[in-house]
Amino acid sequence: MTSPLLVTAAVIYEQDRILLVKRARDPFKGFWSFVGGCGAFEYHADPTDAARREVKCDLSCDFTPTFLTYNYEDFYGKPSVVLYFTGTITGNPVIDSKYVSEYKWFSLSEAQQLELGYDHKKILREYVIPFLKKL
Repeated sequence: MTSPLLVTAAVIYEQDRILLVKRARDPFKGFWSFVGGCGAFEYHADPTDAARREVKCDLSCDFTPTFLTYNYEDFYGKPSVVLYFTGTITGNPVIDSKYVSEYKWFSLSEAQQLELGYDHKKILREYVIPFLKKL
């Protein structure tokens, strides 16, 4: 049996809005998603550092992560455990066009209407919205 990939994704928020990125490559090319979500990290690495690296790579911003939840997903046909972190960013996003073609802040109601990549719609509905409503 193959060990699952460990992956991080960043749910970046600002007041009652979340930042989503449009993916520039497969899987889910052209879909909106949370930042990261495709970067596997080593088992011995600190997952919060991995989340910070993903945000830095995709947006050139610093990210202050707090663990939110995890989800079992399929990445590239491989079983994966995705660790979702919430937090805010410091700096103005500058996208890396290799991974991200666009970024945009969405209200929670706008985000729910989008076709999101991966299991991000489920994570948005079941975890992100309840979390942000408590703030």
